[in-house]
Amino acid sequence: MRYAKPWLSIFFLIFLFSASSGQGRQQQRSSTASYPEQSEFSSSASSDSGLVYEVLPGPAVMNPAMNPTPFSNNIFMTRGSYSLTIADLDAEDSPASRDSVVSVDIRFTGNDGRRFKIDAINIVHKEAGSGDHTFFGGVGRNKMMHGNTGIGTALMPKMLAYITLWGVCDLKDADSDSVIAPGRPIHLMVATRVRNDSLRMLAGAEIDSSDHNLKRAETHIILAPQDTEGNSSPVPGTDHGFLHMMFEEVTLSEPTRDHTLAFEVLPGPAVLNPAMNPTPFSNRVAIGAGSFSLKVLDYDSLDSPASRDSVAEFSMRFERADGTVFVVDKIDVTHKPEGSGDHTFFGGVGLDKTMHGNTGIGTTLMPKLFSYITLWGTAALKDGEGAVLAGKRPVHIMVASRVRTDALELITSSETDASDHNPDKVEVHVIFPPQDTTGAFSPLPGSGHGFLHLMFEQVALEPITTSVAHTPDEVPNGYSLLQNYPNPFNPSTTIRFTLQQTQKVQLNIYNSAGQRIRTLISGQQSAGEHSIVWNGADDSGTHVASGVYFYELRAGSLRLRKKLVLTK
Repeated sequence: MRYAKPWLSIFFLIFLFSASSGQGRQQQRSSTASYPEQSEFSSSASSDSGLVYEVLPGPAVMNPAMNPTPFSNNIFMTRGSYSLTIADLDAEDSPASRDSVVSVDIRFTGNDGRRFKIDAINIVHKEAGSGDHTFFGGVGRNKMMHGNTGIGTALMPKMLAYITLWGVCDLKDADSDSVIAPGRPIHLMVATRVRNDSLRMLAGAEIDSSDHNLKRAETHIILAPQDTEGNSSPVPGTDHGFLHMMFEEVTLSEPTRDHTLAFEVLPGPAVLNPAMNPTPFSNRVAIGAGSFSLKVLDYDSLDSPASRDSVAEFSMRFERADGTVFVVDKIDVTHKPEGSGDHTFFGGVGLDKTMHGNTGIGTTLMPKLFSYITLWGTAALKDGEGAVLAGKRPVHIMVASRVRTDALELITSSETDASDHNPDKVEVHVIFPPQDTTGAFSPLPGSGHGFLHLMFEQVALEPITTSVAHTPDEVPNGYSLLQNYPNPFNPSTTIRFTLQQTQKVQLNIYNSAGQRIRTLISGQQSAGEHSIVWNGADDSGTHVASGVYFYELRAGSLRLRKKLVLTK
């Protein structure tokens, strides 16, 4: 993959950031998000913008010796529409499986002008281990198909299918509603795109080179020239014995969870400067799952090689829908002398800064936005087993106001901050550029396309806390704030802490927006160990909703804070 030359200057950004903190004092801020389960879709339909094609007989792209097949580059544009809703209830298939097609309405015109329709599909169920598939269940979701997967024939490239099924249907004449071909095997996939812009099929069997862009999903509907026993049997009513219909830019809906909460920004033309392509600042997105946790310490308003600004805690796990996992468990903040780099302010960590757009702080490939936490550093990118994919890579993180619409379209304002300052819609950007720490071009190993831009939305943001400057390892002897137990909890949890001396303390509970909702302790407490139970209620006695909360112990100038999770 080729990258535009401006990358070389754009991502020479191992810059430093400032925050207005007092001499000898630190400011802390934390952010978390957790969406561990993949989003799975149960409904799909054609769109007004998507084109419809019939794949006609020709030599198989993956194996030209096979001819004719419905896996060719012989494409005919036609007309059609479809809607589909499935029920995926059983992880493993059996004759008693409850998986089914709840509703289906498929209509299309063949290359000879005949109009067809399919209005019912009965799912084929088999015993575990039978058939060609390596997974079982009448309906599959988020499955890697074809290629070298062993799931489906090798006549199509390796790809991700959001919905896949095998069944039996009656092929009907759309005008008369009469059955043309009863009891025909049908294979249907709502999948990632496996053809290029010229409609040439991607021929990757070993590597998934399909486009995971959710906005360009395509649906394949195949009636093979075989009966239900696998015997050769051309499909009646067709002029070549089979049908392979392809719908482009289809819609997917009714996900198991909000699919816009964790996703990956894919290579594409930059929204603010389409001449730059590919970049990680596009409107092409892929669904994902994962978690994110960050705590920064901001000591110094001016940066230097001796700056104490740091990332105290960091963990991130992101899983693509195809099962690829990326893990980062540590970030080292990069420090530079004042005046170096392209940024106009300095400090290893920045809090509450206006970034990008016309600010001169960050590239103009992103809109002007307000960032609650921003940093540049280096990190090792690992896979799900802990193996290092790429060591000591530049990484840029922003916990920022939202700059995408509900349809995940990037806002294009560079002159004015048009980001959403709603504290309930904070988003996290984690960007690994295709460059090394010197700014030299270096595609990111393991990424598949040279860089990563991962996003989590609606993240919890802890407000700034200021205290005497000491790292977690420098908390004065005799003081501690222990993790609540149990955690997560329902209906109550115990919080324990230790004081070095008798003094006035406060123990408060905060919600993810930083609002104090409950004061558990306020007053004089003796030296030694203490514990208190929180029942999940606020100061008014109303039980709060499930979610992430924070508890903070204040003892003189000391501030200690931890996260807890309430589940219901």
